[in-house]
Amino acid sequence: MTAEYADGCRRLLSATGADRVTLRLADAAGFPALVAEELAPGVLSMRTGTPIDPAGYPTYRHLVETGEILIQTDTRTHPIRPPRSLIEEMRVYAQVLAPIRRAGRTVGTISVHIQDRPHRFTAADVAAVRDFQQYVEAGLTG
Repeated sequence: MTAEYADGCRRLLSATGADRVTLRLADAAGFPALVAEELAPGVLSMRTGTPIDPAGYPTYRHLVETGEILIQTDTRTHPIRPPRSLIEEMRVYAQVLAPIRRAGRTVGTISVHIQDRPHRFTAADVAAVRDFQQYVEAGLTG
């Protein structure tokens, strides 16, 4: 499934014009591990940055509590704060986060990152995220 997830990240990167797309899924210990990532040229991988546990941040908690997609046109001013290293180190100034749910629980996330500038995501961008979200969730259930 990893190759299919990588392909889905690649398609989502293209569809949204993003700088980075990631997919995290809970490992055996429940940690939201990075399982697939696609990058625009010159963009740093999340694997090279300061390691973070996304579950410890308000953005992830929002996904768990609401089960809804979170759209942040400017991560620097949005009231739901992402990890500081995401802004300062990875220069993510806008993002869409989607929960991956299985049996009513959040077991992962999709993230679509825009670097170095705020960004207004279109309805088509959000629809592309939802399509990938549904694809991943369907793969987990069946």
